[in-house]
Amino acid sequence: MLKHDDPARITFLEDLHHTDVLVLDDFLTTPIDAATAHQLLNILAEREPRGSTIVTSQFTPDEWYKSIPDAVIAESILNRLVAGAEIITLEGTNMRLTP
Repeated sequence: MLKHDDPARITFLEDLHHTDVLVLDDFLTTPIDAATAHQLLNILAEREPRGSTIVTSQFTPDEWYKSIPDAVIAESILNRLVAGAEIITLEGTNMRLTP
């Protein structure tokens, strides 16, 4: 993990802010702490007018709330991800379990 003031971390976050498409894979499969939630909110807020974000998750957006400790930050994150989103739900056999 990079320290808060590490130049490599700052460069990485700036790259996330400016990338055309950000993919969050297996989003919130485990709970995140308040600091991570705050950083995620900052990234999404910076990206809001600039690029697209694709989210894959085993859970529905309503279930994501349980993985973010601060209700206000959770609401802000989820509003940015879900407002205007095209939600595609896949059903069927788990392909990872298919030999």
